[in-house]
Amino acid sequence: MTALSLMGAFVVGALLALSGATLQSVLRNPLAEPYMLGLTGGASLFVAAAFHFGWTFLGAFMLPASAFAGACCSLIVVCAVAALADRSRSRAGREAQQRLGQSAVVLAGFMTGSFACSLQMLLLAQARDATFAAHSKWLFGSLSGVTGSSLSCGAGVLVLSLAVLFAEAHRLDVLSLGADRAECLGIDTRRLRFLALGIASLATATAVALAGAIGFVGLIAPHVARRLLPGRHRVFVLLSAGAGGVALALATMVGAILPGDLSPGIVCALVGAPCFALLLLRH
Repeated sequence: MTALSLMGAFVVGALLALSGATLQSVLRNPLAEPYMLGLTGGASLFVAAAFHFGWTFLGAFMLPASAFAGACCSLIVVCAVAALADRSRSRAGREAQQRLGQSAVVLAGFMTGSFACSLQMLLLAQARDATFAAHSKWLFGSLSGVTGSSLSCGAGVLVLSLAVLFAEAHRLDVLSLGADRAECLGIDTRRLRFLALGIASLATATAVALAGAIGFVGLIAPHVARRLLPGRHRVFVLLSAGAGGVALALATMVGAILPGDLSPGIVCALVGAPCFALLLLRH
């Protein structure tokens, strides 16, 4: 474990937490996060495909571009399935509609992520020895490939994402009150959602391009931020990013201490799965 790995862990964790906080706010679902909604799986699949089919010869930009395309495709599928589920909610009461809506988004994300993982395993089974290690990295999550230049790019995306969300913080606060109220106040909710979900996809894609598939950071960190300092969207996003960065850095250190030098993705899964179960019971 090096200082570069720890800095990379902080940036990746902050990106995932920022994405999770944005998804939870825009979708109004406390269980939303990039791993559970399939964004991480889709991004990992497209990165693995870039290695498998040799697209990386086109340049270093192909990995983040592939990850962004995969995250966007997964988000489109999840939103489409959840929209189709709206038809079954038309005769339900308001409270039942909210519960069904949250369940539809989570289940659609689980389906999309599982399908993407299956396709990635198929590519892994057909991979040559030279690309097997690269495929495995994006499947389990690893910070071994972080370099100074990639870390700088990740930090730049983090700063850009925070700047955009800060600029839209007031509109996001109003959107949290409901789309109808926001539209009555003159806010273009469709544009705002499109922008926020695009930022979430970009942050997830950058994190996957840096470290592979790491789950549950984007779920737990926003809830920790709400507990520590409830506030408006600007404070919430900033505190979530900080909590996510610290959490993944701690997971990296714990993984380095444990026997077998566990990857941070495995450590996060071991801790995050029980936390997700508790949040699911609460909500």
